[in-house]
Amino acid sequence: MTTYLLDNAWHEQRRRLSGLESWFDPGTIRQLDARFAALDLSPDTHPDRDSGWRCLEVGAGGGSIAAWLCERIGPAGHILATDLDTRFLAPLTTTYSNLTVQRHDLLADPLPPDTFHLIHARFVLEHLPDRLAALRRLVPALRPGGWLLIESTDSSSWLPDPAAAPADAALFSRWTTAFQTLCLQAGGDANAGRWLYGELRAAGLTDLGAEGRVFMVQGGSPEAEVWRLTAAQVSDSIIAANLLTADEMARTLDLMQKPDFVWMEALVMAGWGRRPLPMR
Repeated sequence: MTTYLLDNAWHEQRRRLSGLESWFDPGTIRQLDARFAALDLSPDTHPDRDSGWRCLEVGAGGGSIAAWLCERIGPAGHILATDLDTRFLAPLTTTYSNLTVQRHDLLADPLPPDTFHLIHARFVLEHLPDRLAALRRLVPALRPGGWLLIESTDSSSWLPDPAAAPADAALFSRWTTAFQTLCLQAGGDANAGRWLYGELRAAGLTDLGAEGRVFMVQGGSPEAEVWRLTAAQVSDSIIAANLLTADEMARTLDLMQKPDFVWMEALVMAGWGRRPLPMR
């Protein structure tokens, strides 16, 4: 079974996921709307178009994007929201009749073929030990002409503000290195974003595109709190792996609450592509 470094069972995970949703949902929604606008639902390509869109939200987490999709496509469509741990998703089915929630391991469990007009995953593939295997499962689940939208992080821009105090900058750099190393030890890759375009191309998709977005984060802000919670969640693992000392980890958590400390966030890369239509 696939394991996940940032387990939904953690006691603060709902709060952490809510922070991620507030921070990243606007950019995700902009990309999803662009994919909906590009969908070809003509009778030639989708004779059953009147039955509505079918969408898959992979690693749906707290469910905000799954809920948005339910509202976006309306009652004629259907959303399948999956996760290794669906505790935060299951309650949404009482609100949305066009939503199905399913516990699903992307690297082990099958998906229905030729089913979805759109598949989306955010901050999922970078945690998997075999991203190409995941794509090989996702692409056949698309209908011909359907879109795959993947969002992955890349630590290339994850840097302290050049004006930061040298001691704070050095500590922050030790923390980012430790987190990236922990991700690698867990089978993931915190630099997956730079590979995304090429991996979508290798998966046989067409109409490819990619776009990155980067944020500046001030200590003590809601965005910094997302990272403080993330750091707290992996703190014991980082200390146990001798990547940081307990004192360094504690000082890192404090640093993220200091309003005079600023850093540039890791790149969020969105990549998209379309499953080719059959040759005529």
